[in-house]
Formats: sequence, C-alpha cells, structure tokens
Amino acid sequence: MTNIKNNYLFHKLFFCVLLFCLTQIAIGQGKTINGNIYGDKDEPLAGVTVTVKGKKKAVTTNSEGKFTISAERGDVLVITSIGFLSYEIPVTSEIYYTVKLKTNPAGMGAVTIIGSRGKPRTDVNRPVPVDVISSKELENTGQVDLGQQAQFTSPSFNSSKNAINGLTSYADPASLRGMSPDQSLVLVNTKRRHQFSAVNNNVTVGKGTVVTDLNGIPSLAVERLEILRDGAAAQYGSDAIAGIINLELKKTIKTGTFRTQLGINKEGDGATVMTAINYGFGLGKPQSYLNLTLHYQYVGETNRIDPYTGVIYNSNRSLDTVIRNKNGVWPTDKPAYVSKYGSSQTKSYQAFMNLGYPLGKNWTLYSFGGTSKRDILAYAFFRSARANDANSDSVLFPHGFAPEGPGNSVDYSLFAGVNKKAEKGWNIDLSSGYGLNYLDLFAKNTANPSMGAASPTSFYIGRYTFGQSTTEATVSKNFNGALGTKSINLALGTQLRIDNFKIKEGDTASYIAGQLASASVPAANRKNPGSTGRSGISPADASNESRTNIGIFADIESDITDKFLVALAGRYENYSDFGSNLSGKLATRYRFAKGFALRASVNRGFRAPSLQQVNFGLTTGVLQGGEVTQSLQIRSKDPRLAQLGIEYPKPELSWNYNVGITAKAGNNVLFTLDAYQIDVTDKIMVSEQLTVSSAIPALLAAFPASTGIKQVTFFTNNINTSTKGIDFVASLKHTFKPRHFLSGSISFTANKTEITYQKPTPEQLQAGATITVKLIDTITVSIIETSQPRTKVLASVAYQMNKLTITTKATYFGKVVAWEKPTGLPHRSQTFSGKTLIDATAGYDISQKLSVTIGANNLFDVYPDKVNPDYASYNSGQTPYTRNANQFGFNGAYYYTTLNLKF
Repeated sequence: MTNIKNNYLFHKLFFCVLLFCLTQIAIGQGKTINGNIYGDKDEPLAGVTVTVKGKKKAVTTNSEGKFTISAERGDVLVITSIGFLSYEIPVTSEIYYTVKLKTNPAGMGAVTIIGSRGKPRTDVNRPVPVDVISSKELENTGQVDLGQQAQFTSPSFNSSKNAINGLTSYADPASLRGMSPDQSLVLVNTKRRHQFSAVNNNVTVGKGTVVTDLNGIPSLAVERLEILRDGAAAQYGSDAIAGIINLELKKTIKTGTFRTQLGINKEGDGATVMTAINYGFGLGKPQSYLNLTLHYQYVGETNRIDPYTGVIYNSNRSLDTVIRNKNGVWPTDKPAYVSKYGSSQTKSYQAFMNLGYPLGKNWTLYSFGGTSKRDILAYAFFRSARANDANSDSVLFPHGFAPEGPGNSVDYSLFAGVNKKAEKGWNIDLSSGYGLNYLDLFAKNTANPSMGAASPTSFYIGRYTFGQSTTEATVSKNFNGALGTKSINLALGTQLRIDNFKIKEGDTASYIAGQLASASVPAANRKNPGSTGRSGISPADASNESRTNIGIFADIESDITDKFLVALAGRYENYSDFGSNLSGKLATRYRFAKGFALRASVNRGFRAPSLQQVNFGLTTGVLQGGEVTQSLQIRSKDPRLAQLGIEYPKPELSWNYNVGITAKAGNNVLFTLDAYQIDVTDKIMVSEQLTVSSAIPALLAAFPASTGIKQVTFFTNNINTSTKGIDFVASLKHTFKPRHFLSGSISFTANKTEITYQKPTPEQLQAGATITVKLIDTITVSIIETSQPRTKVLASVAYQMNKLTITTKATYFGKVVAWEKPTGLPHRSQTFSGKTLIDATAGYDISQKLSVTIGANNLFDVYPDKVNPDYASYNSGQTPYTRNANQFGFNGAYYYTTLNLKF
C-alpha cells in the first residue's frame, strides 16, 4: 500500500513538473491573452488601446470592452484611453485580465463635453479652446468658494470679494476675458443654470448686470470645471458671448470623501470652518449611481478699514474735537474705526445630488440638483451723530452708527431627463428642470431718520426672486463615412424657457417718509425717508413679470479626414417680450502632425436683456435742497421712456473671432495659444443718473414737479465694445520613478476692452436742453475698460515624493484704473499697480485613505494699493481699497489646514 501511495505522489509530481515546463515553453513562444476593460462606473469601454510595451503589438477593445493580444511572460501591457489614466499590467502566467480604468478628467489632453453636441474629444483636439480643471486642482487652491477656486486656476476667469458695495456682497461678480459678468453662461451637466435674482446697481465691476452665483454650488460635488473660452450662443443660447462655464457633477459610487478645512487670515479675522461629505451609491444596476454631497461653511468677516478722518458730532472740526474728547466714545487720541470694510460674514448650508439609472436597452434616467442657503452679513457707511445730517438719527444713535445689511440668498434647482445612446441609431436626450434664487434683505442697527425717535432700528427690506424653467429635446446621430468624410455628427433640438422675476415690498417703515421729512419742518432739520444704509422696497416697486423663449438649433460636426475637422451650428430664438434672434457658428481644426493642430472659429452670438434688468424698478427718497425728492430706476416698459426716445432694450449682438494652435508631446507636454477678438453691438447698460430740471425740458415734462422725482436712471443699448486678447496655456509632467512626479504649468491672458462707439443722445431727450445730456460718463467707461486686470498670469510647480506633495503657485494680477467725480471738481483717476500673490502647500498621505494638507494663500501678505486719502472715494478712511475696480481682494495672507478622508 505504501509503494502504491508513493508511486501516486511521484507521478503527480512528475505531471506537475511536465505541465510547468510546457507552460514555460508556451510562454516563451508567446501566448494569447484575453481581457475586459471597464470604466469607473463598471461600463465596458470600447476603443481602448492595448499595446505590448516596447513592441509593435497593439489592439483595441470591441464594443463590449474585450480584447485579445499575443504576449510573453515578462512583457508589460500598456492600456490607454482618452480621458482615463493609463494602466500597465506585467504579464504573468495568467491568460485573462479584468481592468478598471480611472477617469482622468483634467489630465493632458483631457476629454471635454462642452462646446459640441458630437462625440467627446480631448481639449487639444477641439476646434475651440477649453480649460478643464479637475476637482483636485480646485481643492488644491485652498479656497472654499467655488468662484475663488476658479479665480486661482483659470487665467481668463476673474472674480474677487467686495465690501460696502450693495448687492455684490451677496453674489460675487465673475467674468471671462475681462468682459461683463452677464456675458458668460453657466451650465451644470451641460444644462443652463439659473441666474441670481437681483441686479448689481452699484458703481463697480458689472454695474447694471445680473450674475450667476457659482458659490451656490458646493465644490465637493464638482468632478471638473470646463471653461469654454469662445462664444457659443449658437449652441447654448443667450449670454454665451465671452464663453461658458460648465460644472460636471460627480458620478462615482462605492466611494466617498470627507473633507474639512480650518483657516484664518494673518490679521486674525476671516476664520474659516468648512466641512463637506460626498458619497456615491449604486442603485442595483450596472452604470447606476446616486452621488450625494452635503456642505457646511462658515467664513468670518474681515475688516481692513482705516481710522476715520471725518467729523462725528459737529461739522465744525474744532467743536467736533471738543465733543469727542468730552464724551469719550470717539476720543481724538485714539484711532476711530467707525464701520467695517472687508469680506462679509457668510454661513452656507448646501446639499446636491447627481443620479443616473438605466431603464432598458440604451435608455438612462438622470437627475441632478440641490439646494443652497447662505446667510450673509454686510455693512454700510458710517452715519454721523450730527444733528443736521439727513441720514442720521442722533436721538436713537447719539454717537453715530454703521448700518448692518443681513441677507439670505436661497437657491433651489432640479433637473430630470432621459437619454438614449445608440451605437448606430439616433441618440435622444429629453430633459426638463427648474431653478430659483431669492434674496431676502434686511437692515439692522439703523433707522428711518424721517421717523425720528419713533423709528424701528431693524427692518425687512424686501425680496427679489428669479425662477427659470427649461425644457429641452435633442436628437443626434453619427454617420460614419457619410458623403466621403470620415464621419458626420448631426444634432437637432429645441428648447423652451420660462422666466419669472418678482420684487416683494418690505416693511412700511423701511420706505415711508416720516414727519421729519415734511415741509412743516425747517429745511435744515429735515431727514431722509426710508431706512438708511439700505432703503426698503415700496409697493410701487413691487412686480411680478414673466416671459417665454422658444429656440431651435442645429449642430453639425464632421471629421472630413483624420486631420481636418469642421463644425457648424445655428440657433433661432424667439422671446415673448422683444422678438427673435438668429445666431451661428463656424469652427475648424486642422492637425498638421500628431499632437500639433491649428484651430479657428467665428460666431455671431447674442445676449438677451435679462428679465431682471428690464423689470427692475426702485424708488429711493432723498433730501435735495431741503426738500424730499425721489430717485427712480425706471422699468423698461414705462411709456415715459418712449416719450424720451429711449427704446425698449434689444439683444446685444456679438461677433467672436478665435484662432489658435495646440501642441501635445506624448502625455507629458502640452501648450495652447489662442488669439481672439469679440465685438459687441448694442451693449445693455444702465444710464447715468439724470437730474430732472428745467435744464432738460423733456425730462421735466415726463416727470413734473408733482411726482417728486428728481433723478432717473434706466437701461438702454448705448454703446459698442471690442475686446481683443490672447490666452496661453502650457503644462509639463514628468515621472522620475514610481511615486516621484513633477508637474508644472504656466498660463496667462492679456486683453483689452474698449468702447468703440457711443450712440448720440436721443433727439427727444436732448430737445431744448441747455446742457449736453450724457447717458454714460467717464466712471462708467472706466468700469467697462479698466476696472478688471487686463493681464493675469498663473504659474505652478508641484513635486510628489512618495507620500509628500509640495506645491507652489504664483498669480499675477495686472493693474486696474478707477475714476471718480468729486463734487464740484472734474473727473480724476487713480492707477492701482499689478501685484503677484504666492501660494504654497504641503500635503502628506498618512495612508491610502487619509491625507492632510497645510497651506498659505498670499504667503507674503500682499495688498492692493490704497486709495489716495485726498480722494473722495477714500470716504474719510472707510474705503481704503477701491470699490470702483476689482483686482484680487484685500484680506492679505490666509493660513489653513485641510483633512481629507476617503472611504
């Protein structure tokens, strides 16, 4: 029995040795390897390239993601696909491999969705320039607001914080290529995002415009940010004159991120606490996902005010000094900081979701949206305690006061749709969505001076609301080999939008004229009506207006050959309030050699007047010459404007020209250079404040003395502009050895916007006037031409050594120029020089799931130049940094630490 057992073991061992030898011989001669390749959402990937490293063997995966290739043991399979990280597999004795590729949305030659309704392409193969910024790049800025993250990652994007500047405290003006904020379109998952509800009516960047509030979206929900630096109104509709900002939301499942950040400014204020969590769930089917994000953020206020140099109790400075020293509240031997000039205190609560669910063969249900509530506290200028100060109340506030302006900005959005993606048939996308923003405004620590001691000290100012519903249908199909070309992609669609804008009045006490504004009170003692700091919305200004827009569009993109691409788009839209518009676009790209291409585009675009602009009305009571008068922002449909020769605003029209080159050397070096010109006709702007008097008889006839109206403003198409510039982007990546990477980039923009034409004042308005009536003056011209940096440079270097990553960034903001018009003096300007900000971070991977980062933004504590103390815009020290231009903020150095946990 023992011999039988030993013989059995011997034969088994001999068989195994023989099998091993035969296997080695087979491998040495090459063997057939099979495999399947999937994407992040377990979807089979077609067209993936599989090569044997160092050999001329290459295959691509089929429609099911499968491949077959011959290789030897010891070979390395290299798997590459556009938009994914490359993957290497050492060949062992295995003959079947399953590979899951990770998305690389912002790598060299990243895939972009925006700018075409054809197949996704790499950014360097697009006929138009696109910046693709990954969530990692956004996070690495150390900024907590999405708008500021974009500010420090894209050279063509500009946005910074404002102080004591009206409604800009509640939504940051953001722009592309130095143009107006409302000349850029914001999309989420390629669907139009609703705008902010209120008009920026202050003398600053974007005066008279309506912005789209990027900060209403949690940054952790964003997979990547795509910035199309080219006009695209023919493809996406109104507003896309300067370009498009598209936010692609995360779709990941079975993985999550918890992030928290703590930070503070060098001055000890502006403390930041941010906590966010993102997690994705599968919904029981392959390719299904539900990705959720929760976000909380607190940012403390900052204060960079200078000591007050004005009077407080008496117009006579000597008497004022005596009183200040006597009562001890504002003694002259100590600096008097009477208000606050800095970034607003903000508390944000946000929740977002992104959902996809396969319904059947090729059909998918999708939905996305969220809610955001931001509580913001802003400040106004100091009101003195002088008895003859019409804006003050020395009884309720015997030592003066600085009004506070709390505001609650709330956003809701929800989109849902179905799409069908077929290899050979028609692709279909049907969607509908609704977005809404409302802004509730309050005033505290203030008074209605005309009510005297009976005045409340807090008020509800009113509410602005804007809602937009969008329903869209698109069909597309790719025709391979059609008409002798390599392929033609045709897309057709239609879109219905319904906009609604509401203005709700505030408390009665916030806008009424009390007894101290009446003619029975001596002129020297009369007081201004309405809550000072921010006057309430009166019933006369309340409104509820809607409009509809129907558009149809066609988009054709053809790879005529492997090298030559042509794209053509057209769009017709009809608005219920002003009529129709036709826009078009032609773009092309020619690839001279692998990785090197020339691209160009020309398009005719438009921007419709926003519903908020044409329906914005505001009446403000002021004392003038001892009499209560009214300043009126006139709605565009007011018949009195037609009487003055002012037409209802029509769309801005634009011609956009872009030519550029792209170069890419393997996966390590890339650069793009684009030159552009954007000419805008009939730009919509808010007029200067015109005084109603006998000097302008037409105004006096339209607004007789009985109305009490002494100043008027309105929206009109008054100017043409031209913007010229260049954009340059270069990136370099190098791997020294595993886990040792060097990456660097430099990008810059240089542009210039000029007003090329001002329309003459309408004859009806100028008739009989003894002065020249101007609808636009030097200050407004400077806001358009010089208030934003015309040069911006971004440079960064990052080096990863195993678990440690060191990053250094430099951002240069070019000079800006601000103008002012002091009472009784001519206009004068001040130039604020260009500055460079340095950011530095050090990140350490404690484990594969846990990492920590420490960083400093504006490491060397750089500030803008201060306003000349002799200028009126210095406001006796209350505005040490200009409000009439927007460079990079004024908070100085900021230090932070971030903790990231993957789970």
